[in-house]
Amino acid sequence: MSEAIETVKNMVEMGLFNQPRKTEDELRSMIRGGATVVAPGLAEEEIEHIAREIEHKQGIKAGLGAVVDGEDFEKWLDDAKPSIEPFYWKRYQKLLLQNGLPKDVVISTDKVTDTILSRLGNPDKHLPWDRRGMVVGHVQSGKTANYTGLICKAADAGYRLIIVIAGIHNNLRNQTQARIDEGFIGRDTGKSQETKKGGAKHIIGVGHFDPNKTPVSLTNTLRDFNKATASTNTSEIDSYKVPVVLVMKKNHRTLANLLDWLKDNSARGDQEMIDQPMLLIDDEADNASINTKYGKKLVTTINGQIRDLLNMFHRSCYVGYTATPFANIFIDPDQDDEMYNEDLFPRDFIIGLDAPTNYFGPTKIFVDGLPEEGDPTWLRYITDNEDILPVKHKIDHELDALPRSLTRALRTFLLARNNQEYARAKSGALLDACKREPFHCCAGTSAKSSSRNAGADSEFSSDQCEPRHGRIE
Repeated sequence: MSEAIETVKNMVEMGLFNQPRKTEDELRSMIRGGATVVAPGLAEEEIEHIAREIEHKQGIKAGLGAVVDGEDFEKWLDDAKPSIEPFYWKRYQKLLLQNGLPKDVVISTDKVTDTILSRLGNPDKHLPWDRRGMVVGHVQSGKTANYTGLICKAADAGYRLIIVIAGIHNNLRNQTQARIDEGFIGRDTGKSQETKKGGAKHIIGVGHFDPNKTPVSLTNTLRDFNKATASTNTSEIDSYKVPVVLVMKKNHRTLANLLDWLKDNSARGDQEMIDQPMLLIDDEADNASINTKYGKKLVTTINGQIRDLLNMFHRSCYVGYTATPFANIFIDPDQDDEMYNEDLFPRDFIIGLDAPTNYFGPTKIFVDGLPEEGDPTWLRYITDNEDILPVKHKIDHELDALPRSLTRALRTFLLARNNQEYARAKSGALLDACKREPFHCCAGTSAKSSSRNAGADSEFSSDQCEPRHGRIE
């Protein structure tokens, strides 16, 4: 899609957000009006293309999910809302629309994040409190977008310290930091020490809508939490006039560094930080956060560190995000260690997120896609492998070629994956996935070296994404 078409589409979608649904003629008239201002040369077929894409998105919806509350739930958000300026949320809402999220999905995200925020502690309540909950979403269905929205709203409401524990690997942490940079901070933290010509900062995402009130980040896209860097950056905190955010890897050394740094600050008489209302978001909360030690007196390192971190603050909230909540809901709710206190059981609330109606997941494949009569919609029966690679085979099975269906699957994956990277790049700065961060796929077979040699004759070379021939056989 050309830049002119994309600009017109984004402008129209943002204009439609607070308006009732348009008729077909009204929508096309609105698009022509927008095109007259920003792209006068837009052809009629291009206007029709924009209209059809907007109409398709208007059919995509997302429900509000299900909620289970603890007994002591006290509503506070409705009374507080008139005094809350939704600065960070409004910027993020505009970004979601600009990035092409359907209007109804943005509206439901607004409502669901309100539902979650209302179950956190009231940041204006200065008595000690401790809230623990869990949000359950589908795999790859928008959990990161949801907790980015929650972070924005929590910051608007008065939370001044926000910690995101994002996976056990560096690439997941870096990816989450980039999403927080785009959706909450508004600048590229990896380039925060650099300036462009004229002294401008590296503005990205929400910063293009309003670069003011930039949160202080004690981590960046290049580096996880570091005590020395954090101590240097505390000069920017300025009595918590803006939120302070950290995006950390779920690693015992990194968490130990943060705990030591907080204890050092407190020992020097800086009580202001631990007096702030703190929100801790645990991404993939079922991974490494659970206490898997057997016995009442035993606690795993990361689980103990997260509990220790929560206990350091007078007002704290723990929200675990996961698509597989089974380990979390089976945490012993009565476990209370003398050193680490209460475990991470979501005693205050559990919220289930509904996936958008265009979500492509297991239900679509294995339920909706398996009609009582006829062939499956999405699944394909593989019938060309038995002579080459039987389902049951010895570990030293000789593999001299790949089944035709496997070759086609590999080619399709490589083409689709490469096309996805190009589609993400809407400007001239194309992401060359092959050079910067290679992607991989492998044929799952127990036949060893011979299987790798058989794959070497594929029509894709290992060091380039483009196929040597322009069609899939």
